[in-house]
Amino acid sequence: MTGTDSELPAESTGGLQRSVRLLLLLGRTDFSADLKRQISEEIRAFPDWKLFAGLAVRHGVAALIWQNLSDLGYSGVVPATERTLLEGLRFKSIARVSWVTGVAAGVTSLLEREGIRVVLLKGLALEHTVYGSRGLRQMSDADLLVAPSDALRARDILIREGFSSMSLKSPLYRHIILDLGNHLPELHRGGISVDLHFRLFGPEGEEMVLNAIRDAVTIPGVGTFRVLPPMTGFLALVNHIYKHEIKGEFQLRLWTDIYLLLDRYGETILTSQLPSAAEEAGIREETSAVLTVMERVWGVELPEGMAAESSAAGAIVARFMHRLAHPGSAESLSQREFFMRNLKSLRGPRKKLIFILGDIFPSVGFMKRRYNCRTKVAAFLFYPHRLGKIPWILGLLRTKNYDN
Repeated sequence: MTGTDSELPAESTGGLQRSVRLLLLLGRTDFSADLKRQISEEIRAFPDWKLFAGLAVRHGVAALIWQNLSDLGYSGVVPATERTLLEGLRFKSIARVSWVTGVAAGVTSLLEREGIRVVLLKGLALEHTVYGSRGLRQMSDADLLVAPSDALRARDILIREGFSSMSLKSPLYRHIILDLGNHLPELHRGGISVDLHFRLFGPEGEEMVLNAIRDAVTIPGVGTFRVLPPMTGFLALVNHIYKHEIKGEFQLRLWTDIYLLLDRYGETILTSQLPSAAEEAGIREETSAVLTVMERVWGVELPEGMAAESSAAGAIVARFMHRLAHPGSAESLSQREFFMRNLKSLRGPRKKLIFILGDIFPSVGFMKRRYNCRTKVAAFLFYPHRLGKIPWILGLLRTKNYDN
């Protein structure tokens, strides 16, 4: 049973509250008799289909929601405008998933012929494991994991095969690219993007990545795709949610991914090993917060001690419900905070210096994009402007937040 009776913030209207409740009720792939009863009660009194459809689209779950409305016999009660919108997105999702799956299969086959082991991540992995391979998990690109030692070679192979990639911010960054973030710049071909990931967590979780690639399992009935073991996959999704949150991004789709993964593999994930695995990945607190939402909102049964303390749980759930109702309300890190996060992630003065020089003197391609220049000559004229960043950077380095 879901926890859909959770309270929304006081400023929420009745229509907004009902829209959020119905999203939570329909955001799954299996329905008990009690869930069907709750859905029926909500729909009988439903006041605002336009608001509901807008939230479903904004949260990236329109395809799943429409399929469930149809399967449960409620497609006819949705007004024509909203029905056309949701049904259209459902068909687009089917086509997109098929397209992305084909591209991922081709890339996987190509890289594995070159001796590079590939693991499917995120949306496409979930589509073929917990969403039922029905085109219900909306996505835009293919996310693939390779070992850090294979990442740059894999990128070069794909570029050789016709993929294009936005250039690095600075040529200097090629020396530190594997120390920044978790994936390389997107690769594009024919309207599809491929993200090559080489890390799932921070540098402290690198051994987990290598073990996960080694222990990845083949998806039954879906070609030769491999996916992460359930516990590692769960922790990777938790980390993914919080990487989006620091950018000010919130989507129900990502939380639905986690619920469906727990619904399918909960016995494998929710074991006594989970807390120590979360600690090793550097996301113990984030994992506790996500599990608290799963317990309080979706009704997932947790072993004792895995959720946040009751004194903190209420605030965690209230924050989740507020962002669900108001998806544009999340605040992102400032430019200063992003810069410092990247700088702190680099080990040793040499890598830090490369990062700083690359930021002050980026590539001409970056300069053309950043300053909207049509020619290289025009872009060069903006380089003196970049020198103005030096006092700003020196000021950051003098703050007590900087940790060598």
